[in-house]
Amino acid sequence: MQNQNPEEENINIVISHLDYLLIENVKQLRLAREISQVALSQKMHLSEGFVGKVELLTNREKYNVRHFFLLAEAFNCSIQEILPLERPTHDMVRLTLKRTNKINKDGSLSAKKITEVIGIEPIKAKQP
Repeated sequence: MQNQNPEEENINIVISHLDYLLIENVKQLRLAREISQVALSQKMHLSEGFVGKVELLTNREKYNVRHFFLLAEAFNCSIQEILPLERPTHDMVRLTLKRTNKINKDGSLSAKKITEVIGIEPIKAKQP
C-alpha cells in the first residue's frame, strides 16, 4: 500500500453570486436530509447525474426557475426554503476552486476529484 500525494490544481470560474448561493443552499438541504445527489436527481425526475453536475460548479448546469418547484417537491418544503437566506451582494463573482484527487481507502490515488471553494471575489461591472 503506497500513499501518494494528491495532485492539486486551482481553477477560477465566473458565476452569478445568486446561482452560487442557491447551489450551496440546495446542497446543505440535501446533506441535512441525507439525500444523495443521484437520489435528489431522481426525485426531481431528471437525469441521475444532474445534481452532481450542478454541485461540481465547473459544469454549465445550474438550477433554473423550473427547478425551484421540483426541488421543493423533492424536499417536501416551500419554494422559499429552496432560496438562499443570504442576499447576493454582487452580480457576478469569481470562484477559486481547489481540486485534488480523492484518496482511496487503501491509500492509493483515485481518479475522482474533490472540489473545494477557497476564494470568492466580486467582479466589478464595466463602466459604460
